[in-house]
Amino acid sequence: MVPLLLACLARPVPVIVVGDGQRRTVYTRAATVGEALAQAGIPLGDLDRISPPETARITPGMVITVTRITQTLEVQEVQIPFPRQILKDARLAPGETRLIRRGEPGVEHVTFRITWADGQPIERQEIHRERIRDPVPEIIAVSLLGEVASRPISGTLVFLARRDVWRMVGETSRIVRLTHLGDLDGRVFALSPDGSTLLFSRAPVTSTRTALNTIWGMSLQVDPPRLQPLGLGNVLWLGWSPQGDQVAFTTGEPSPGPPGWRAHNDLWIGRWVGGRIEARRVLTPTAGGPYGWWGMTWAWAPDGRRLAFGRTDGVGVLDLETLRATLLITFPIYETRSAWAWTPALAWSPDGRYLAALVHGPPRSGEPPEQSTRFDLWILAVDEGWARPLIEDVGLWAGILWTPQGLFFGQARQPEAGDASRYDLYWADHDGSDRRRLFPPEGEVGFGGQPDLLWAPDGQGVVVRYQGDLYWIAIPSGQINRMTAQGDIAAMAWR
Repeated sequence: MVPLLLACLARPVPVIVVGDGQRRTVYTRAATVGEALAQAGIPLGDLDRISPPETARITPGMVITVTRITQTLEVQEVQIPFPRQILKDARLAPGETRLIRRGEPGVEHVTFRITWADGQPIERQEIHRERIRDPVPEIIAVSLLGEVASRPISGTLVFLARRDVWRMVGETSRIVRLTHLGDLDGRVFALSPDGSTLLFSRAPVTSTRTALNTIWGMSLQVDPPRLQPLGLGNVLWLGWSPQGDQVAFTTGEPSPGPPGWRAHNDLWIGRWVGGRIEARRVLTPTAGGPYGWWGMTWAWAPDGRRLAFGRTDGVGVLDLETLRATLLITFPIYETRSAWAWTPALAWSPDGRYLAALVHGPPRSGEPPEQSTRFDLWILAVDEGWARPLIEDVGLWAGILWTPQGLFFGQARQPEAGDASRYDLYWADHDGSDRRRLFPPEGEVGFGGQPDLLWAPDGQGVVVRYQGDLYWIAIPSGQINRMTAQGDIAAMAWR
């Protein structure tokens, strides 16, 4: 029996091989499909499919199917549709529209891997997508006339437009021009906490650039308002204390090159007495850290006893009683490679225990720290000595407003290009949770830089300056109401 069985195994058996467009009969002594194909001289590629599988045992008359599998790459150029953005313009008649900028589609190169079976495509898989050109949004201007409904307002709301001071009186529809100077430069536009006095800066009379500006005061308690020069000039920043009994300001000097000034990085504290500011210098001029020629950011604490300051490389607090300055956090400077410098936005918590600050963050990849385009919103515990990031990657012009109802801040639509990106206004709880987008409405152009925000005196909402007009956002509903149809408002104050 054994010799007979061996003789049977040695005898070739027929199998049918289907592949490469042929159907042929092969006689083989192989034990498995794979061995049979090898003995028949039929090569197999790494991707080829065999049925039955290569390990299957040979039986007489079995059909072996070889499917040739190949893969190729294909790159397609795909257009990215451009979005449409709406710009409201008070100069257009109702129903009129105007094309401000034509949209251009973006371009992406999409790489596909195509799988072929015996020359026929059976699978198409995207494996890579590279953006070659970003889409350029189409911007269409439409009329905003008829969108402004009159609503009552409380307190004193003033704004700067056409280089003059304007005031809302009782209703949003009642706007009165208070000055006809035509030379306010907008650097200083500070309203006292009781709404009685406005301090503002005027551009030099001559073009010789011997002075940066002059500071004037306006009493809003008399009609018509009374203006008077305060004997101050070359002021880079000025702010009222929360109690309204003091003002703080810093100075600089004209500079022939960009940006046109050089900061002294000093500090003066003054009192408003009889329509004038009696001030003393509490900090002598300093270099102000790297890029100190630009100046520093300042913010009064709610109790009026401290000032927070932001430099290009850190954030700190100055105690006005001891004149001791304490750095709370440091970070690498941001190399703008231009005639401007970045300094952090600051906002005190309503209870004065914490400070919200924009901080230059770590690099995204392998670039030097000074070239990082990441900016995060941090919370600094002023007296407890700790600091932690709250919201990451908001963009360098984020802006911050801390109110009893939470934090308002700008969020860059393209954080990696924050200096050129448009910004949206967001709200978050004090701990950074429950974030939601508030403004502008979907489809409209974002803020072109740091959002200008005010907490309304009645505590019921926030006011934003957007595209030259003022908008009221009710909190917590988020309802938006346009307050003006000026189109050229450059600064605002509301007490």
